[in-house]
Amino acid sequence: MTSYTPVHLDWPGLLNARDLGGMPLAGGARVRERALIRSEALSWLQPDGVRAARAYGTVRVIDLRRPAETVEYAHPFAPAESGEAREPGPEYVNLPVQEPDDPEEGPWAHLYAGMLRRRPGLFARALGAVADAPEGPVLVHCAAGKDRTGLVVAFALSLAGADDESIADDYELTNSRLAPRWERHVAALERARIAHEERRAALAAEGEAADGAGDQLPGWLHATRRSAGTREVILETLASLRAEYGSVAGYLAHGGMTDGQRELLVKRIRAEA
Repeated sequence: MTSYTPVHLDWPGLLNARDLGGMPLAGGARVRERALIRSEALSWLQPDGVRAARAYGTVRVIDLRRPAETVEYAHPFAPAESGEAREPGPEYVNLPVQEPDDPEEGPWAHLYAGMLRRRPGLFARALGAVADAPEGPVLVHCAAGKDRTGLVVAFALSLAGADDESIADDYELTNSRLAPRWERHVAALERARIAHEERRAALAAEGEAADGAGDQLPGWLHATRRSAGTREVILETLASLRAEYGSVAGYLAHGGMTDGQRELLVKRIRAEA
């Protein structure tokens, strides 16, 4: 465990917004303040929170959610619809790390392994968007700010020189930050599971079978997903990635990240002692 305490951003509506500035890095360096921010979806922001995000100087927001998610939960910094006036704000880019029809495996480590195996190019693109952003704070988020965001942030921190234990501490911190919402999340999963089982039972009673994979319990309703992923999940993920690609940098290079992008990202994040 490290003595590092992340900078909590009190942006009304968000529970999990934090500036990673100050995290210890190899060689006595630290993560630069106002360089990399992580959070849950900014759709939760209240008006005062939107103003706070602008006032913090955020220059780019990288939304890792799939397009359907951005439609269901609107983003305060997404481009305005034609004719709609909107205050200037950070640049908004939607860079999903999953394709719309990608499956979701059940246990957390399996989910991450599947995402990384299928979409190295999308992960490399997301890290590249951190690297080439204008000078100033870059904010990365997905829905909860834990899984997709957790992977992208873990890779950025690893490239900058953070050790795995510090990365795992930061990953698991999200659990306590989001605890006030977790009970509602689990209840929603249970309702969805019951609805799925009722559909299957109705089809069986009519002598029919669900079409293809629709008869199987979706991975996101797997029983293990009702408990938040622990630090061991990200540690296992990083170890598996290195076993196959040699390093996080090797994985991202496989996805198309250039040496120049990697150098820019490290320069952005790393503040030398």
